[in-house]
Amino acid sequence: MPSERFMRLPEEKRQAIWEAAMDEFLHQPFEKVSINKIIKDAGISRGSFYTYFEDKRELLSFLLRDTKKRWSQACEISLERSGGDFFVMMKELFDVALEFCKNNNLFNLHKNLIMYPDMLQELLPAPEACEEEIKEGMFEKVNLSGFRDPSPENGLLLFKLALTAMIGAISEACMRPEKEEQIRTDYLKVLSMLRYGACREPKITQTEVSDHE
Repeated sequence: MPSERFMRLPEEKRQAIWEAAMDEFLHQPFEKVSINKIIKDAGISRGSFYTYFEDKRELLSFLLRDTKKRWSQACEISLERSGGDFFVMMKELFDVALEFCKNNNLFNLHKNLIMYPDMLQELLPAPEACEEEIKEGMFEKVNLSGFRDPSPENGLLLFKLALTAMIGAISEACMRPEKEEQIRTDYLKVLSMLRYGACREPKITQTEVSDHE
């Protein structure tokens, strides 16, 4: 984690370092990431950098965790504004995430880091920890009263399904920007299916009623 000295920096300076570091990790595989370029673009000295971070590995860990934190904050803001509506949150999160990915090309970051699975496993929180954080954090703010099963476990499963659909839609939109509006429309249809189901309630015949009596 970054040092206390980094956390005490003005927001503008921290953002400049964040942007310079993200840009470098977006365009270079990990072993070619240059701290010299980052400090030059951020307008800080090499000595200052090493009072903020031990090395570029710790810097990458900060970027990954901070990006996750930004997504969590976006979710919480949406839930507070919508009265806990999970589906409004997923709709708004799609727009925020798509804009963020277009501006920062996170898929290029993924490509640059995918060859280091052991390092990513060490830097990223364990899946179990993420699930507990979602259940104890986000789903405390979700209004589950209209759900057939209002348990946090069911909410987590729903979130995974919606998130998978969202990641797929954003990937496609980034690769096919001319289809962005149609991709967004299709994603909203998927959310509607998750909310209301894809099938109508089956009609129960009188014979079936008699069989159950």
